[in-house]
Amino acid sequence: MNRPPVDSDLQDHPLSHRSRDWSKLQDDIARLIAKKLWFYPHHRKFAAACTNWYCITKDVHGPFQQNSIVLLLPYNNQSEICTLYNHSDSRTYEFRLNVLRDKFIYGSSNGWVCLSDKEYKISLINLLTMQQFALPYPSYALNFISGMLDTPMIESEIVTKIAVSGSPSSSNGCIIAAIMSTYEELLVCRLGDISWTPIVIKESKLKSHECWQFLHDVIFFQGKIYAINDGYNLLIVDIDGANYVARDTFGPCYQSGDDIGHPSRGEPCIEGLEDLYELRLYLVECYGKLLAIRRFGEEHPADDSYSTQYFELFEFEESEETWRMIHGLGERSLFVGQNGSISVSATEIPGCRPNCIYFTDDFYRGQVNWEFGFRADNGVFCCEDGTIERFSISHSMERWLVPAMWCQLKT
Repeated sequence: MNRPPVDSDLQDHPLSHRSRDWSKLQDDIARLIAKKLWFYPHHRKFAAACTNWYCITKDVHGPFQQNSIVLLLPYNNQSEICTLYNHSDSRTYEFRLNVLRDKFIYGSSNGWVCLSDKEYKISLINLLTMQQFALPYPSYALNFISGMLDTPMIESEIVTKIAVSGSPSSSNGCIIAAIMSTYEELLVCRLGDISWTPIVIKESKLKSHECWQFLHDVIFFQGKIYAINDGYNLLIVDIDGANYVARDTFGPCYQSGDDIGHPSRGEPCIEGLEDLYELRLYLVECYGKLLAIRRFGEEHPADDSYSTQYFELFEFEESEETWRMIHGLGERSLFVGQNGSISVSATEIPGCRPNCIYFTDDFYRGQVNWEFGFRADNGVFCCEDGTIERFSISHSMERWLVPAMWCQLKT
């Protein structure tokens, strides 16, 4: 029997990796190899081999790197193929992520995506490292919607927004805040918990409005949890060890003279926008401050849709618990939608425009039964002149249950 070859036998072989300069590989062959590397860590290593392979990988897979922000487009969860849109070059790129098969995506936060399988088991996954962590079973939310488990909207009713305090893989501990159930209430857990903890206010400043229900957004800010509801009121949760102490205060639309417990109407503060509808409220940290973002749109009854037309920005003064309207973001840019809102320095993201708000369609609940397919209410809003530039995304789909959302790629 012949002995197996050893290294000394191969070191002078014409195909040996020790004797070949692989950077001289023909571009068409290197491009074909790059296209086969669907998994991000693999094509990242391929790109690191040499300058030529880096350029080829960048052209095939886009300039996706640490802290880059991409738009995960709605996908067919019966497939392993997902499509990412890169706003800097207005191109789409396909990836094979088998972890998304038969999954519903609730949202993304701090580099992590929240998934649920058919049995409503929730987990967090990092799209760069593929690390995955299980979260408690959402029995609290399912108790409210148990009678609707056979309806197509059931998936979107479990979790409507998610916020992650830090990396679940770190040793510092991680807290997850989620808006869930049909009443859109705030629940919190830590990694390793067996259940979610509902947040309840025992003493409320708002006499006739339950601030802990019908929440739009949630965020971790300066060691606390902040959430905002459709009455423009703010829920503040102090984290005291394993305890959560909740209180509330008036939101950005409260004005002196308004009746306590009766927030002012949701009309825009800017004149000339009275015919617009308020679509969503967001919270984001920017320049070390907490900002509230009001999104306004125009209704289109013909196909039961909306198109975003304007945004308003408010800054929270924590010491006095008051809000003031602001009219710009300086060199910062915001990304809002179904994701946890993101604030970045435009100079650090290639192709990112400063003083702008990038938005995507997160009004997906009504789209479950629509026959019009993927909604195109996405684009970039310029805070300086109030103009909107729509994204031109070529992405063919039928009706979808998985919303499009921004994802910040980070480990």
